Amino acid sequence: MILNRFIVGNAAEVLMHDFSENCFDLTVTSPPYEDLRNYKGFSFDANTMLAAIYRVTKPGGVCIWVVGEKINDGRSLSSFNHAFMGRDCGFTVHDVMIYQKKNTPFMRSNAYTNCYELMIVFSKGKPKTFNPIMEPTKRHGWETAVSNKGPDAVNRKRTVELKRKKYVQIFGLMQLVLEEALPTKLPSNTLRCFPKN
Repeated sequence: MILNRFIVGNAAEVLMHDFSENCFDLTVTSPPYEDLRNYKGFSFDANTMLAAIYRVTKPGGVCIWVVGEKINDGRSLSSFNHAFMGRDCGFTVHDVMIYQKKNTPFMRSNAYTNCYELMIVFSKGKPKTFNPIMEPTKRHGWETAVSNKGPDAVNRKRTVELKRKKYVQIFGLMQLVLEEALPTKLPSNTLRCFPKN
């Protein structure tokens, strides 16, 4: 096991050649996308990287892929393409979370400000563990709620118990990250949700 060591190199090549298959429970990464920065000649191949991560992810393991997109005359939708790429490599797109950013780059004159990136939750099969971050509910106890609305559009009602705690909403999970001085809480909060199998 490698602990407290930096490995410098092409990440896809390192994952393909220096690690055995099915050895990681969790990967959290925000790869370069759409040449938004000058990487001095480096060109990022998302397909190769996703294939390498898939290879080293354990069955039931998870990869959190944080990615945004360019906005020039409309959204490029490349973040959605990344979801399809991961699926084509063998991953299941288990979930998509929203990473709300505070450092919005500019105000747009004819659309809302781009203030988020997608966190695509890829899994190799069904995630073996999920420990959601919980928060207290404002209401709890028994009440009548709509359930099983079918194609006939008839509201069916039943008595349900509202719990004292609920999953933190996706927006809230990202706020937990952003309330910290640096976004380095993203990996640790993710690890809390998807711990070692």
